[in-house]
Amino acid sequence: MSDLHSSLESPLEKQSLEDSELPRNTNTIRVHWFRSTIFQVLVVGGVFFCAPGMYNALTSLGAGGLASPWYANATAAAGYGKYHRNRKCYAGSLYLNSKNGTQWFLMLGSILSGCTDGLMYAVEGPIITSYPEPDRRGRMLGLWVFMRSAAPVIGGAIIFGLNSKLDSSGGVSLQTYLAIIGIMCAGPFVALLLSHPTKVQRTDGVKIQFRKMGWNQTMLEWAKVLSCKEILLLCPLFFTSWFYGSYIGTLQTQYFNVRTRALCAFIIPWGDIIGGFSIGYFLDSKRFSVKQRARASFIFLMILNLALWVWAAIITKQLEDRKPVIDWSSELFGRTFSLFIMFDLATMATQTCLYWIIGHMSNDFIVLSYMTGTLRGVECAGQAVAYGIKSSDTTDWLSIGLNVGLIVLSLPFSWAVIRKIGDPDFKKITFDDSSKDRDMKTDA
Repeated sequence: MSDLHSSLESPLEKQSLEDSELPRNTNTIRVHWFRSTIFQVLVVGGVFFCAPGMYNALTSLGAGGLASPWYANATAAAGYGKYHRNRKCYAGSLYLNSKNGTQWFLMLGSILSGCTDGLMYAVEGPIITSYPEPDRRGRMLGLWVFMRSAAPVIGGAIIFGLNSKLDSSGGVSLQTYLAIIGIMCAGPFVALLLSHPTKVQRTDGVKIQFRKMGWNQTMLEWAKVLSCKEILLLCPLFFTSWFYGSYIGTLQTQYFNVRTRALCAFIIPWGDIIGGFSIGYFLDSKRFSVKQRARASFIFLMILNLALWVWAAIITKQLEDRKPVIDWSSELFGRTFSLFIMFDLATMATQTCLYWIIGHMSNDFIVLSYMTGTLRGVECAGQAVAYGIKSSDTTDWLSIGLNVGLIVLSLPFSWAVIRKIGDPDFKKITFDDSSKDRDMKTDA
């Protein structure tokens, strides 16, 4: 596949200048605000604000705000095993479980929602990677992260306000779920504001390349992209990118009282915002080449992630020795709370960097949908395994060891791809429209 090298005559040649570090045309074209790339990113962010963001607000409580983490982790494993979940259904099942102890609906809701959300994630990825202009891609990813993370902040404020007086361990109040579900219901209406790719207007004048295909051709192209060497090499890093969540959520449920978990739901998402914007601005920096930005961000983020797991091991030992119920006035609160914030910062920065890297591997909207869909699918498989491990009272050291081992295992494979980003000889993946079978090729 990758030996079919040729140049693609299209307006996308302008975009390839960014990767070869040639001078850019500084002239910008006026666009209609409704069709602008920033508005499209805001719409995607708005949808995620209502659905996954509010779900994340619940998960920031640990175990979806329930009193016991084990069954919640089992249902999370089932949902991620079905790719991703419909958040309203899952939030509703959490409400009924908290009110009546109904466990079967919690599992059913997670499985049903896991069968539906893949479409949303298949659309999200190519929009945030292919729509923004090359010199604003990092900041647009940061904006997307902000919109996603603003939901847990606002949802966390609601949760904190409803639970701030509960200084005991256990589940959150029932009103918490009702407030979150109400916000989730606005998501479909926000989605109606999204423009079709062919109608999007970019300030550099480059059109979004969108190809219409049938299901057979789509599956064939997806299979070719999935078997591409670069994507296969990145899969171990995709798998481990969100592996930490089940461990951190379980720690919160085991050791934090309700009002402190509610405070976590309000404050911790700020780590996501800081991480997304910080790495986004660096990735758009003109002081360094694309190659330097890709390598420096990857090295820094991998060192940071490994350092956090050393910190987590120290905290875990202290928690196991003392068996505390942590309130915000407790001695152990500061060191555990700051660890949770740093984990969110590092994870969202890593996620933003991964999307930025994928955005440099193709200019084709459809190909990017395959790539980002693969990223989402593989990371969900990782989450399914991680939550499955914590669906019973397994030792915390198993989770720590697996997280460290998976990061270390992924390093040589992902580096083989990272070191090529920004290299003039690196060939972008696209498909030849002139061929009936649309042969996969690489485009300089």
